[in-house]
Amino acid sequence: MNNAKRVARALLKVEAVRLNVAQPFTFVSGIKSPIYCDNRKVIGFPKERTDIVNAFVEALKDKDFDILAGTATAGIPWAAFIAEKMNKPMAYIRSKPKAHGAGKQIEGADVEGKKIIVIEDLISTGGSCISALEAARREGAKDVEVMAIFSYEFKKAYDRFEEANCKWETLSGFPDLIELAVEENYLSPEDAEEASQWNKSPNTWKK
Repeated sequence: MNNAKRVARALLKVEAVRLNVAQPFTFVSGIKSPIYCDNRKVIGFPKERTDIVNAFVEALKDKDFDILAGTATAGIPWAAFIAEKMNKPMAYIRSKPKAHGAGKQIEGADVEGKKIIVIEDLISTGGSCISALEAARREGAKDVEVMAIFSYEFKKAYDRFEEANCKWETLSGFPDLIELAVEENYLSPEDAEEASQWNKSPNTWKK
């Protein structure tokens, strides 16, 4: 089993990812979805948490970077776990600058002139990651790349990262998850096909 499927298995095992084609979930935007992902659950499960941290370390070991920066709030614990394991400086990036005090948006390590890996738990449309990388660039980061646990792999995310001229990757993604879900009987092949149709056109699915 490859690393992408190992990560997907960890997410399914702790129910950080739930699948239900017959009774779809509703996103805040109103979109109906056969999948719901809450990777914050994983931090409560030491074995699966360690599996995912190790997958991050494996993916990062050949990259040239200076600082790990977690997005507030979901990316912060993961950046902390990885930074500790790799003995790297860490920062975290708020969604917007503080309204008081020094008004900082980035706390922790100084990112000016440094190569940054932004750590996120989930990439949906990429909005929070783009906000974080723009903040790092404003504070003088030399280079910014994004890495996350999981992505729905929506076209909008690909378009946003391309427009922002930012490299990004995830440990696991929607195709890996669906393939594993069929192999391990979380989904029937028919439901998997229905979920794939949603992934291609989430705004019009079930309408």
